[in-house]
Amino acid sequence: MPMIHSHSILACIRLVTVTLLFSACASFDKTNIQPGQTVRGYGFNFEVPTDTPWFAVEYGTSNRIRLSQLNDLDSYAIEVSLNRGPRRGMYPSAEIHLKAFQRHKRLERKPRGYRETHHEEWVDTRYGPECIRFNTTAIDRAGRNNREPAQVATAGITCAHPHMNNVLVRTEITRRYEPDAPAVNLDELAETLFTSLEYIQVD
Repeated sequence: MPMIHSHSILACIRLVTVTLLFSACASFDKTNIQPGQTVRGYGFNFEVPTDTPWFAVEYGTSNRIRLSQLNDLDSYAIEVSLNRGPRRGMYPSAEIHLKAFQRHKRLERKPRGYRETHHEEWVDTRYGPECIRFNTTAIDRAGRNNREPAQVATAGITCAHPHMNNVLVRTEITRRYEPDAPAVNLDELAETLFTSLEYIQVD
């Protein structure tokens, strides 16, 4: 009979613990998340913005929470995810984090039919000492019945988790909308989302 190593058992216990914690966090109506309601994840909490309810697309099954909101001429998505930091440990400064983020951005593969028209990234220490802020705008022709492509705008931040070793937290809000949809200041919604983000100590 093969020997089961203790570190394998501990890894399994941790995995089960994380899964149970996520399941416990999701014990509310995931189809009707109200504006201002706190959404609890593994190592973070946040509040949803806008005046319209949200619903969970992915919740409690991994290191990511994804919410959506569907309207007549636009739709929104919020995604918060935990990601492993650099191999040699967390970035020593926000500037080095920014350079790594921009390098990854250049190498990132985009879906077919999706074309970015503008992107910018900068250090923003209002949210933490190593936080990077980013905005993108794009057009997307994928899955369209309309002649004109959908417009896509995204605002996000990525920060080092202050209580989890070598973990980055990426938080973003995306609006996908028709060309004739009313104008919306996505930065205002993003500010509400980002300032509500809480980093939780996980035992």
